[in-house]
Amino acid sequence: MGEPNNALTAYMNRPDRIQSVLECYLGQNLAQDWECEEIRGFYTIQNSKGKLSFRQRDNLGKACLAGFRFLLGLENQDSVNLTYPFRLLEIDSPAYGKAIEDIQEKNQRCKVIYDKEDDFKYYYRKEDQIIPILNLTLYWGKENWNRPLCLRDMMEDLSPLPQKLQDLAGDYKVHLICMRFIPNEKLAEMDSDLKYVLGIMKHTGSRKRYENYILENSDFFKRVPKNAVDVIDACTNIKDIRKSLEFVLNPATGKKEADVCKALKDIKKHAKRQGIKLGLAQGMEQGLEQGIVQGLEQGTLRINKLNQLLLAQGRQEDLLRSITVPVFQKKLFGEYQI
Repeated sequence: MGEPNNALTAYMNRPDRIQSVLECYLGQNLAQDWECEEIRGFYTIQNSKGKLSFRQRDNLGKACLAGFRFLLGLENQDSVNLTYPFRLLEIDSPAYGKAIEDIQEKNQRCKVIYDKEDDFKYYYRKEDQIIPILNLTLYWGKENWNRPLCLRDMMEDLSPLPQKLQDLAGDYKVHLICMRFIPNEKLAEMDSDLKYVLGIMKHTGSRKRYENYILENSDFFKRVPKNAVDVIDACTNIKDIRKSLEFVLNPATGKKEADVCKALKDIKKHAKRQGIKLGLAQGMEQGLEQGIVQGLEQGTLRINKLNQLLLAQGRQEDLLRSITVPVFQKKLFGEYQI
């Protein structure tokens, strides 16, 4: 995803914003004991040829809800990814592998005694359990994401096979929130500034729409956090606002903020001044062109009148001389008071 992914990852790394998307997905408020602490989601992967590569999760946190502890993974996508179910499996697999290795190392270090139902060859006891990873994908794109939503969607049609054989094919599901399509009533229920970031994304169809939305929600847009500006800049077509923003440090939060409302006003003032300058320039250009045309027309009339008078009086030689000698022609204009 590049720039949008970086902006979205930085923006969504805040508990209140994460809580907003979870409550939107669940359709209910989270329990009071909800908490989520970010951890490092960076893994090394070795392919079949032994080549090492790396996977970085967008957001991974140690979470607790209703007394149950789990890992919460949030992944950002700004376009439909036709291999996404596999990629999700690919980043979960090393995480689960690391969890198993940690349990094995602990069992060896503590020199546990294994029962007959334990797997002593792999240093794993029956009661050992790994922490589950709950994945939620935040899709920020404009197009509908209908498929693939599971690993099965990437496979050939299994219907010719008996059902029991079809069931042998493993699956991995994608749980998706289409961020731009969240209903306005759901956005209004959010307790974080995510509702305004998504709100402006839904109003970028025309300049008038997003300007009205910004002014209607001026309490927020007068003090927009920088990471929210980064998301708006990366995920919308509002490009001129960023150039007019000035970021100021908020002592209360220690974060940089910008006044988008002021930026809008400055843009309009600049556009108005440019319009006046353009109008004056066009007016001067049109006036000059009109003056030149009128001058040429008047000059032609004077010459024609002089020529007619000279011909009427039989002064053909003076007529020919006036054509080639401008000074003599000027003298004749004075003589006939033209």
